[in-house]
Amino acid sequence: MKVLGVIPARYHSQRLPGKVLLPLRGKPMVQHVYERAQKVFGEDLIVATDDMRVVEAVESFRGHVMMTRTTHTSGTERVSEVAEKTQYDAYVNIQADEPFIEPEQLIMLREMLQRYPLVSLFHRIHVLDELLSPSVVKVIVDKEGKALYFSRSLIPHPRGLPLNSPELVGRIGYFRHVGIYGYHRKTLLEIVSLASCPLEEVEQLEQLRWLYHGYPIWLRETSHRSFAVDTPEDYEAAQKMAEILL
Repeated sequence: MKVLGVIPARYHSQRLPGKVLLPLRGKPMVQHVYERAQKVFGEDLIVATDDMRVVEAVESFRGHVMMTRTTHTSGTERVSEVAEKTQYDAYVNIQADEPFIEPEQLIMLREMLQRYPLVSLFHRIHVLDELLSPSVVKVIVDKEGKALYFSRSLIPHPRGLPLNSPELVGRIGYFRHVGIYGYHRKTLLEIVSLASCPLEEVEQLEQLRWLYHGYPIWLRETSHRSFAVDTPEDYEAAQKMAEILL
């Protein structure tokens, strides 16, 4: 199976514009993501962007890059444009704002694509603040690893325990969705044409649209905690982490 790694890199982020080009240890963030993903995908890797500043940055470190439309509303839509213009069996959507992504996670997705057409990852939540934060997307899966539901709320609801109880983390298994995906080409082109649904509109989570329309999502647990740079505070934390991890 031929699999292409795609890094959607939109320049105009709402909370932190131009974040994919912010420097970490002398390199733009997107370069760190590219170099880590390249360990898995080699030359089968491309940055998909909507801004010439990103194109120039990627070309400066000799990465592959494709200019895409400015009208996309999600990374999945941007990856689908790449799929329209290329011929691979499957695509892995790699977040451009996760400079510490573990290559092992990408290997897991690529392996899962051998069996399943739509895949992602999750990891166990160990911190109460993270558990209660609406910016952290929680997921529950069935016995086969298929997603039952994603939510910004606490799922499952811990009946009999207060929501601020530290026992929540230890007694009940809660899981955070890691927002990287793998898709077979046919599935990818189908899901971007689906109509939105009320669940997606309420939670603002595109994967609920796929579940609503009957597309199962298979997930596997990873031990690596994801870290996305979404705000100036995240970037400040990333600069400190970079001194150790990059």
